[in-house]
Amino acid sequence: MGSEVLAADGRVIGARAQHTRRRLLETTARLLDERGVMELKVVDVTREVGTSPATFYQYFADVDAAILALADDATEDERPLVDHLRPEWTAADGPVRAREFVDAYMKFWDEHHAVLRIRNLKAEEGDKRFRNARRTANIFMVEAMADSVREGHAAGRVPIEVDPFGAGSAMVAMIERLLAYQTSMERGRGLTRERLADTITAIIYQTLTGRSL
Repeated sequence: MGSEVLAADGRVIGARAQHTRRRLLETTARLLDERGVMELKVVDVTREVGTSPATFYQYFADVDAAILALADDATEDERPLVDHLRPEWTAADGPVRAREFVDAYMKFWDEHHAVLRIRNLKAEEGDKRFRNARRTANIFMVEAMADSVREGHAAGRVPIEVDPFGAGSAMVAMIERLLAYQTSMERGRGLTRERLADTITAIIYQTLTGRSL
């Protein structure tokens, strides 16, 4: 987020108003996790915060606008994960660094899972605002992975048939999809978190480097 925080009408808000806005966002995130977006109303958020719907609408046009703000916050937390992808994983410690990336991504997902699931669901349903939010969040990760594939092409390790951007997009989509359903996979299939991390690490490492663990 930038240094200036805006109200719903575009006005720059002060420190006290920013605190209120942050409380509304934190409560929205918690209630999304507990109830889901279909059950969440503005009055539910404001009741929990101890304020009025009129106060909520000073900062957000609706619940979706609050979710988009939370998605922006998640994007800022996601950006540092790219550091795990650089330099490429071809040195002796590559497999270890690949696993560190997966562990960091899983931790990031744990912290923002409710917002990320809803962002992706609404994007898949065709909401342009959420599609743009997801694209903005994913593009820097996709491009970093694409760079690894290009380096693999140059070194003759990755088949030229593997498109860099397509591979990066596929890896990000795979991670998000698997993490969105990790609880149900563990309950229904016995796939533990550790085994899921092992699986994601192996697939990503082989795709980006052309090598097996």
